[in-house]
Amino acid sequence: MAGTKIKLKDQLGRVVRVGGDGTNGATVGKDLRWPDGSLVQESQVRNSGGQAGGSSGSSTGGSTGGIASTVWRLVREVPANLQKLAALVGAGLAVRGSDGTWHQRSIAAGEGIQVENADGAAGDPVVSLAPLVRPAAATVSALRLVSEGADGVRHLDPTDAASVAGMLGISITAGDAGSAISIKAGGSIDDAGWSWSPGFVFAGPNGALTQAPPTTGWEIVVGYAPSPTRLNLTFDEPVKLA
Repeated sequence: MAGTKIKLKDQLGRVVRVGGDGTNGATVGKDLRWPDGSLVQESQVRNSGGQAGGSSGSSTGGSTGGIASTVWRLVREVPANLQKLAALVGAGLAVRGSDGTWHQRSIAAGEGIQVENADGAAGDPVVSLAPLVRPAAATVSALRLVSEGADGVRHLDPTDAASVAGMLGISITAGDAGSAISIKAGGSIDDAGWSWSPGFVFAGPNGALTQAPPTTGWEIVVGYAPSPTRLNLTFDEPVKLA
């Protein structure tokens, strides 16, 4: 039998025989045509933002937001992994299980942890420490260093050893006795009312924040101000002054 043997791209070493009267096939952009007879252009069958389907402009793969979908009907034997991945619906992080199935996950908040953009749809997920919440033992102002005792939190007194030992963090809300006070024990705080110079920030009288180093009691470095309105919290070990 006249013709040419062509090896198939598989693991079995199989071949097919093409007869002598066979054609050389078709080339995209030259002589490969859609069912309606129009010439298939490269821009119609690659993921470049165009649509595919023929001269009428109808889409065989679909287009969302100007990004063309793969024309799956032109791809033979689509891998099962890709089919399962394409079948996912909704927003989330794609995760492949040990059994080959695909799942959509999101980063969940836990105790003391808060998460922004957990599913990644609106931007990169951001994980940070959540504010602590404690009852106020007395009236508490915002942006004060507070100390925790058995009855709740109150402004820290840097001259009192027991108050220093109970140091918890910076209040970011205010309230009277019994109110729930939100407190940051790490990370950064921004406040437009501040006007820091670049440098360390210390605990002052009644929990006030100051850049003047104390001369009596305990020296407590609360953090570092990299700009006029930002404080990066560090809470160094308190140092007893002579």
